[in-house]
Parts: sequence; structure tokens; C-alpha cells
Amino acid sequence: MKNIVNIDFIRFVPPKDAFDLLGFEKLVVLSENPSELPDSVLKGYLIRAEDVKELRSKLGRASDDWIVGVMGNLKVMKDAVMRRRVDVLLDFPERELDYVTVKFASEKDVAIEISLSKFLHVEGLKRLRLLEETLDLIRIVRKFDTPFILTSGASNFYEMRPKRQILEFFKLIGADIDRAEYWLNRLIRRYTDPNYIMDGLEIEEDC
Repeated sequence: MKNIVNIDFIRFVPPKDAFDLLGFEKLVVLSENPSELPDSVLKGYLIRAEDVKELRSKLGRASDDWIVGVMGNLKVMKDAVMRRRVDVLLDFPERELDYVTVKFASEKDVAIEISLSKFLHVEGLKRLRLLEETLDLIRIVRKFDTPFILTSGASNFYEMRPKRQILEFFKLIGADIDRAEYWLNRLIRRYTDPNYIMDGLEIEEDC
């Protein structure tokens, strides 16, 4: 692992000591009400949509400084990758992503989250099936060089893990850790670095 980006994506407001205990520099908290989040975290807008109409309606409420992540069925995810305002297709236990959606995510520069938390609550055949599905996704992501991020996806403090532990788990199943960290850093810079425009194009500060 070359350059670890000590940032995680979670679904709850963490205790104040979470940063020190787990060594994170920043935490992206995904919430359905980002305006209520404290300034100590990076604000993420979690969109849960039952259909495309609901997705588009909720996207219209997104503030420019919110990282936008989407959860929904396959039809919702297919539409989400075509929306300029969507940053991430979020992970959850029942998520479905097909070959075409992953390919479009590459073309539209939408990241795919692969999270550790869903592995914490399954065992036996269910865990084996989940590993196989994740391996298939990692192979497709690598084929198209689709943006992807490796996170805890935690819904509570007990699902959080230090960043190195998250990366080591996914490295064992074949994920390109350095590439994942590249995509994560790129996504975060869009929202935190005023000089960043795109890869290879930045505003130079006057000396």
C-alpha cells in the first residue's frame, strides 16, 4: 500500500473520539438530512430511492457541497450513473449491479463503493456467496478501470475499522488497493481542495 487516504464513508454521526481511536483524518457521513450534520465531518447526501422518479426528485435537493451517494434497485442504479450530480453508488447487502452499469459508471465517472460492513453479519454459505459476488465485481471494475472506493460502510461505531484493516481485507480478495485510494483521493479533492479542477488541471496559487 503506497499512499493510504485516511478517510472513511459511514452512515451515522461518529463519537468525537472516533477520529483519534481509528486514525481517520476525515469521515464522510452519509445522511438523508446532510444539513443537520456537524461541521466536523464531510457531508454526504444519502439518497434511498424506490424508483427513478424518486431518485430525480431527491437529486434536485442536493447542495453543491454534498457528496451524493445513491441506494436503490438495479433500475435506480442504472439511472443514477447517468446523472451528473451522483458521485457514488453506495453498497448495501441487497445491492445489484450488472456489467452494463459498472461500464457506464466508468464512462460517467461515478464511483462504486465496496464496503466491509456487509461481511460482518453473514457467515457460512452466505459469506461465501457474498465473496464470490464481490470478486466478480472487482474483476469487472478492473476491466473498465471504473472508479471505486473501499470503505467500512459502517452504520454504527462497532462496524468501523481502522483504514489499514479495511484495505488489507480487500487486498486479500484481489482488489487493487492503490487504485482504490487514487479514486478516493480524487473524489474527496473535488469537495475539499479549491484549487482542484480535474486530473492534471489545478489553479496555481500566486507566490
